Amino acid sequence: MFVTHSVDEAVFLGSRVVVLSPRPGRIVLDLPVDLPRTGVTPDDLRGLPEYAALRAEIGHAVRSEGASR
Repeated sequence: MFVTHSVDEAVFLGSRVVVLSPRPGRIVLDLPVDLPRTGVTPDDLRGLPEYAALRAEIGHAVRSEGASR
Protein backbone atom coordinates (compact mmCIF):
# COMPACT_ATOMS: atom_id res chain seq x y z
CA MET A 1 0.00 0.00 0.00
CA PHE A 2 1.20 3.47 -0.90
CA VAL A 3 -0.54 6.62 0.31
CA THR A 4 -0.28 9.81 -1.72
CA HIS A 5 -2.16 13.03 -2.34
CA SER A 6 -0.93 13.17 -5.95
CA VAL A 7 -3.34 11.82 -8.56
CA ASP A 8 -0.52 11.52 -11.11
CA GLU A 9 1.66 9.59 -8.68
CA ALA A 10 -1.22 7.26 -7.80
CA VAL A 11 -1.93 6.41 -11.44
CA PHE A 12 1.76 6.12 -12.33
CA LEU A 13 2.71 3.81 -9.44
CA GLY A 14 -0.51 2.03 -8.55
CA SER A 15 -2.26 -1.09 -9.73
CA ARG A 16 -5.37 0.05 -7.88
CA VAL A 17 -6.43 3.48 -6.63
CA VAL A 18 -8.79 3.99 -3.73
CA VAL A 19 -10.12 7.49 -3.03
CA LEU A 20 -11.34 8.17 0.49
CA SER A 21 -13.76 10.83 1.69
CA PRO A 22 -12.94 13.29 4.46
CA ARG A 23 -14.00 12.30 7.96
CA PRO A 24 -15.45 9.87 8.45
CA GLY A 25 -13.25 8.18 5.88
CA ARG A 26 -15.21 6.04 3.45
CA ILE A 27 -14.37 4.69 0.03
CA VAL A 28 -15.76 6.86 -2.74
CA LEU A 29 -13.83 5.28 -5.61
CA ASP A 30 -12.03 1.94 -5.97
CA LEU A 31 -10.48 1.76 -9.41
CA PRO A 32 -8.12 -0.82 -10.91
CA VAL A 33 -5.23 0.65 -12.90
CA ASP A 34 -4.70 -1.64 -15.88
CA LEU A 35 -1.84 0.04 -17.72
CA PRO A 36 1.19 -1.55 -19.38
CA ARG A 37 4.11 -1.71 -16.95
CA THR A 38 6.76 -3.25 -19.17
CA GLY A 39 8.13 -2.21 -22.52
CA VAL A 40 6.95 1.39 -22.17
CA THR A 41 8.87 4.45 -21.04
CA PRO A 42 7.48 6.67 -18.29
CA ASP A 43 6.86 9.46 -20.81
CA ASP A 44 5.04 7.08 -23.16
CA LEU A 45 2.94 5.74 -20.28
CA ARG A 46 1.92 9.26 -19.27
CA GLY A 47 1.04 9.97 -22.90
CA LEU A 48 -1.51 7.15 -23.18
CA PRO A 49 -5.17 8.17 -23.49
CA GLU A 50 -6.01 5.54 -20.85
CA TYR A 51 -3.62 7.24 -18.42
CA ALA A 52 -5.32 10.59 -19.00
CA ALA A 53 -8.76 9.03 -18.56
CA LEU A 54 -7.76 7.48 -15.22
CA ARG A 55 -6.30 10.77 -14.00
CA ALA A 56 -9.48 12.58 -14.98
CA GLU A 57 -11.77 10.07 -13.26
CA ILE A 58 -9.72 10.04 -10.05
CA GLY A 59 -9.30 13.82 -10.09
CA HIS A 60 -13.04 14.26 -10.44
CA ALA A 61 -13.68 11.96 -7.46
CA VAL A 62 -11.15 13.86 -5.35
CA ARG A 63 -12.58 17.27 -6.29
CA SER A 64 -16.16 16.12 -5.70
CA GLU A 65 -15.33 14.89 -2.22
CA GLY A 66 -13.43 18.07 -1.37
CA ALA A 67 -16.40 20.19 -2.42
CA SER A 68 -18.83 18.20 -0.28
CA ARG A 69 -17.10 18.96 3.01
